[in-house]
Amino acid sequence: MMLENPKDRVKRAKEGLKSADYDIRRMMAEYIRYLGVAIFNGIFFWTLYEAVYWIDPLAIYPATVAWAIAYLIGSFEAHYMHRALTFKSTIDYKESLYWAFIVYGVIGIVSTISEHLLVYVFDVHHRIAWAINMCAFGFMMFLGLRLLAFPPEMDLDE
Repeated sequence: MMLENPKDRVKRAKEGLKSADYDIRRMMAEYIRYLGVAIFNGIFFWTLYEAVYWIDPLAIYPATVAWAIAYLIGSFEAHYMHRALTFKSTIDYKESLYWAFIVYGVIGIVSTISEHLLVYVFDVHHRIAWAINMCAFGFMMFLGLRLLAFPPEMDLDE
């Protein structure tokens, strides 16, 4: 499977977003669905985060380790849920997973660094840092998934 250049994919997705079939109402409906699915995903992620934090497998920086492990596992679950429920995409599963993991990977690295800095440099309680990160990166995640992993032209007709 030959994958498209990310710049070309974003350009094509932006053109799809500007089409007559995709308007602000549709985007807002998707974002509301995204937030609804994100509640379930957040509970799943929170549960993993707390379990890994409690287990403290590396015995060093438990908040950072818990964030990274829970984020990685939660990304697979979130991809499946957003593919099926948020974007209702028909794109090939492997292709959407590839592009989603580009989005998840970039945001995962930045948010793990953020979690570490908030907890261990700025002395923010790890649960508050978790909530800050979830809020800070949510909309960026939505845009990245919409533009790369689930382009509008690959949606089921609504």
